[in-house]
Amino acid sequence: MDTQLPGSVPPFAASPSARPSNGLAVAALVLGVASLVAAVSFVLFPLALPGGLFAAILGSIAVSRGRSRGATNHGQAVAGIVCGILALVVAVVFAVRIGTFVANNTSVFTMFDNCIAKAGDRSAVSNCIARFANDVRP
Repeated sequence: MDTQLPGSVPPFAASPSARPSNGLAVAALVLGVASLVAAVSFVLFPLALPGGLFAAILGSIAVSRGRSRGATNHGQAVAGIVCGILALVVAVVFAVRIGTFVANNTSVFTMFDNCIAKAGDRSAVSNCIARFANDVRP
């Protein structure tokens, strides 16, 4: 016999028909959003490459498992896939652009390094920087 005090709220009981959620979908969404943030930040974009890939893979696994188990958070898995793919695209574009920039300016970087190594005072360093700024190609 279960007694309840007058004016108190009955304890919460989950309905037996509640469908389970999918933890992989949540992980894919979190990793996808974090990878997308890393991709748009110039310094952290290399982290978006593996992060976006793992988010897309986890999201795909979450979608397939969610269908078979009847999970309720299918949208989170899809959002994780989308964010992961966007992060991959942005990170690849940044990587290609930076790689092209470095490849086009290899000789300029080498001349700048040699100039700085030979510079004896601040005015010589300033001249090296000015020459580098004029020679570098976008």
